[in-house]
Amino acid sequence: MITRGVADTIPPEVQMFLWSLLDELVAKMAEEPDYLQVFEFYGENGNQTIIHRQENPPYQAIYQFDKVVNPLQHKIYVIDDVEHCTMLLNDEY
Repeated sequence: MITRGVADTIPPEVQMFLWSLLDELVAKMAEEPDYLQVFEFYGENGNQTIIHRQENPPYQAIYQFDKVVNPLQHKIYVIDDVEHCTMLLNDEY
């Protein structure tokens, strides 16, 4: 599930990329991922950096892309409360 803020500001292909990163994380971790996943977007000069992290167990991955037309500057949370998994902007938290 995504919030209105994510639907209005994050392109669908980026949303799908984030969901795929979460699926990959679940597949490669020996234990359950943290209920809170954080994605930080930094962009400038046509470059996009996405930092994906969680606190417990500690995890961080950095993804970099070049030649991005409209780099994003956002922080996105994904909260998994077992019944629902919700993607939201940090100011919607």
